[in-house]
Amino acid sequence: MSVNENPNLEHISHFFKILGNPKRLQLLYLLIQHSMSVSEISKRLNWEQSGVSHQLQLLRKYNLVQQHRQGKVVIYRLDDPQVVVLIADVLNHAEQIVKK
Repeated sequence: MSVNENPNLEHISHFFKILGNPKRLQLLYLLIQHSMSVSEISKRLNWEQSGVSHQLQLLRKYNLVQQHRQGKVVIYRLDDPQVVVLIADVLNHAEQIVKK
């Protein structure tokens, strides 16, 4: 099958667009460290809670984060361990490029 015939390429391209947004990447990097609520994320990243919620909604749509309730608080966590590896690999690669 040629590259042009692979139906997954469009999906992969969109996935990288989702990950390519600096704010979403920052948010994912934060969630790699530990699960947290919208208000915790908002405080740590100094963003409006509505902006955090919007980004989390997009990440949930692509099954990158998952939510669960702890009482009245909704906690978000990274749902795709391969994304952790992907982000770590990209960060490592970026450090190697900067050192050159």
